[in-house]
Amino acid sequence: MSFISSQIKRTHLLLAMVSVSWIPAVSNAQIALSDDFQLSGFGTFSAAKSNNSLPILSGRNITDDWCFDCDTTLGIQADWQITPKLRSTVQVVKRPEDHFSSPELERALVEYNAGMFRAKIGRLRTPMFIMSEYYYVSSAYPSLRLPPEVYDNNLGLTYYEGIAADFLHEFDNGNQIVFSPYIAIPREEHFEQYDSSFSLDISRALGLSSELFYDDNLLRIAYVNLDATMTGLIASPKFYNLDIYALGVSHYFGQLHVQAETMLADELSSDWYISIDYQFGKITPYIQYGQARLTKDTESYLFGFRYDWTPQLNTSIEWQRFYGRENVISGQFTMPQDPTKPFSTKVDLFSIGLSFTF
Repeated sequence: MSFISSQIKRTHLLLAMVSVSWIPAVSNAQIALSDDFQLSGFGTFSAAKSNNSLPILSGRNITDDWCFDCDTTLGIQADWQITPKLRSTVQVVKRPEDHFSSPELERALVEYNAGMFRAKIGRLRTPMFIMSEYYYVSSAYPSLRLPPEVYDNNLGLTYYEGIAADFLHEFDNGNQIVFSPYIAIPREEHFEQYDSSFSLDISRALGLSSELFYDDNLLRIAYVNLDATMTGLIASPKFYNLDIYALGVSHYFGQLHVQAETMLADELSSDWYISIDYQFGKITPYIQYGQARLTKDTESYLFGFRYDWTPQLNTSIEWQRFYGRENVISGQFTMPQDPTKPFSTKVDLFSIGLSFTF
């Protein structure tokens, strides 16, 4: 096996593995069509430009030409309260990598809610990370995009089809803890990345996540065990049994907010980030550092600020620097580099984005 195919195989495997929960209403400005039926939505538009001709960021492929649709996202969600305890949700999203003519059905579920217990069945949101619940809803993030060192490890597999349950317990001091086991049915997906095609057949996925809410803060842990077979990058299909762990914390110190997450996946991944933001009225400056090791060897620094025009409309301006290594597959570049030429190991990205909810 060549060096390039070996690197691509390990990267693709990790990116696809994480894809194995319930998104709340994305905005308080929902459109109530009736007492029981509501519509809501979200979107992001941006202008982005790097200083390198090699494309960066999976699903976006930003280069040194100004790109005005690399981050374009538009989502519509419908919620139907069938009975006081039974509801249905459908969400359709035009993701950054999609055309408007071919959006993705991201969520389609029925939920039974009995207060301290709820059960869900259908197409459900990936339950690995703090911000997985509102994936693609840029207005809900501190920054314009999710930290790529952790959140780009799903290769766009942001949902699974299966069954999940939430068990809630409230302590005497008002703190709450939620335990959420889930099981996914088999799924096969086909991908294109690093100028190569492959498929991943996830035959089994069992997971558990737990969230502790204390004051306005959150501690989150998640685990998933899965069996998968990958084909396309190697001569014959290869079977994997993986244990994936994630840990995250979100803590407020007055107007100062600190958030950090890490992901560990057997011998494939050791990824993490930390972000800090501080709210001055309508302006929120933020900084972020992220690092990925093993499958990817990269790190990034981010500086930006967000201005909230209204609770449903905001603008973000960012500068981000990515570092990689002198390899054919390097950093956040989405194409292999030419080994006969000097390797690019650093790239700067400038972005200005407009995000909204309704």
